[in-house]
Order: sequence, then structure tokens, then C-alpha cells
Amino acid sequence: MSSAEVASLIRGAQRITAICHENPDADTLGAALAIRFAAERLGKQAEVVSGDPVPPFLAFLPGVEAVRSRPALEPDLAVVVDAGDLARTGSVARDCADWLAASRIANVDHHVSNPGFGDAQLIDPEAAATCELVALLLPELGVELDRNLATVLMAGIVQDTHTFAHPNATPRTLRVSAELVEAGAPLSAINRSIYADKPFSTLALWGQILAGIGQRRDGRIVHAAMTLQMLSDTGAEASASEGFVDLLGSTRAADITVLFKEADASTTRVSVRTTARADAVAITGAFGGGGHARAAGCTLQRPLDEARQAVLAECEAELARGDAGGR
Repeated sequence: MSSAEVASLIRGAQRITAICHENPDADTLGAALAIRFAAERLGKQAEVVSGDPVPPFLAFLPGVEAVRSRPALEPDLAVVVDAGDLARTGSVARDCADWLAASRIANVDHHVSNPGFGDAQLIDPEAAATCELVALLLPELGVELDRNLATVLMAGIVQDTHTFAHPNATPRTLRVSAELVEAGAPLSAINRSIYADKPFSTLALWGQILAGIGQRRDGRIVHAAMTLQMLSDTGAEASASEGFVDLLGSTRAADITVLFKEADASTTRVSVRTTARADAVAITGAFGGGGHARAAGCTLQRPLDEARQAVLAECEAELARGDAGGR
């Protein structure tokens, strides 16, 4: 963890590109937007890049309308936020490899699986969200909070802590959040935008996903799947599945909850949540994924049914390891 090195790179750059991970959520977008706002306050040129579109439920974030799908500035400093590895930036890593090779890279993240790529790293797995780390970086940059900064940073913390309901919310998280609210972050409105203001199509989609819920090991593993046909039937966007895995996690006996998302005929995205009795990173790491001990994800280049069988088998193996005292 070195906020000083990252701050030094930001202060020394003239053009700063903040890069989100694929399938962006509030934490990666909030952190990237905050980096852009802070850089502009320091007199820099700045932009936010996300290879995938901004999901509709995050349209309220200040500055989100200017997010680009690829860099427009000449290479100088790329600040990659909330990405466990560079490949997690998706099409940016694939299509802009030459641009990235010509740029210095600052790596700001809270995933325990992050290998420490880049020229400078600010990595703290104890942080509830990357937005928490960016909030702590601002004083190092000499940038004071304002309403826009506070709003985008609070959004990331709200989503990654489920509005402080998850065990990753620490006393530091609450202290940072109190400062954000004091600076003007509308906490209640942010919570509603992320968790409550859902269109009918999202609820219809959730109903279809929930109708196919399954279990293993006497309910210790609970799983469900979102198919492309479900999206077509309900008219929902793929991003409408955001938050559903947390609903699965409310099952009383579940130690592992898994949501499978069919991306295309040969690609399946997987979200995993666990209790302290299982390690989500151990499960997703078997398939090249990563994240946190309680929340992680991976992408399998396999059809949905094949991916489901493989991941659920790994879930059972992880439970067996834990029961045997291996975790």
C-alpha cells in the first residue's frame, strides 16, 4: 500500500486516464470519476474510460455522461481502479494494448487477488471499496472534498458494502463515509438509486431467475442462472442482474451462493458470495478469477450448463476443504 507513490505519479502527469473494469459497477466508476475530478482540480487533462457501457442504474453519477469506451488522450498516466488484474479492464486491455504499453500505470484496488501490476500500487484488501482508498488518497493530493467527489465515492462504498450491511464495512469505512456525507453525499438517494429504484423489467427478470433456483449440500450451496432468453423475454439489460446474488445470500443455510450469467453461447460469467465457512477467491481462482474472500467472480469460456457443473463441483470441494479444517 503506497498512496504517496500513486499521488506522486498523479501530480507529475499532465494527462490522466482513469480506467474501469469490465461490466462496471459503482465502485469502479465512482473511483474513476473521483480520479478525474481530482486531476482536473489539479489542472490536468483527465478522462474516464470503460470498455463496457455504464449500467442505467448508475446514470445518476455526476460526470458519468462523459465516460468513454477507449482513451482519447495521448498516453501519459493510466490509473486503473478496482481491477484485480489488467485483463479485468476487458476490451481496453485487449484493444488498447499499445496505448497502455506507452503509458505509466497506477494500480488502485482492494482485491486480495491483485498481483500488484503497474508502476505504482495502492492496494489494500482491508478496504471495503476502492472508493474508500481514493477518498483516503485525496488529502495526499491536496484535493478537498466537494459534493460531486463525495457522491461518486459514496456510491462505490454503498454498493460494495450493501449500504454497510456486509462485514467488510470497518470503522475506517464508516469514518470515511461520515466525511463524505458531511461533504454533501446524498446517502439515502444513492442507496435508493442502487438498490431500490428498479424498473419492472428488472423485477420480471429476477422473478425468472428466482424460479430456477437450485441447491446442493442440504442448502449450503444455493445457485441460480440468468440466460439470454430471460433477458429477451423481460426486455431487461444484462446489468439488471446486479444485486441478485445478494438476494441469494439471504438464504438462511447458505454458505456459498452463486449466480451464473450467460454472456453468449460459449461464455458464462459467475458471481460468488460466501460466509466465513468458504473462500470465494479459492472457488473463482480455480477458473482464473479473483476478488475477495467473501465476494469474487470469474468468466468461463464454456456454455452455461458446462460452466455450472464445473463451478458447483468446485464449490462442493471448497466446502469439503473447510469442513476438514483446510480453510
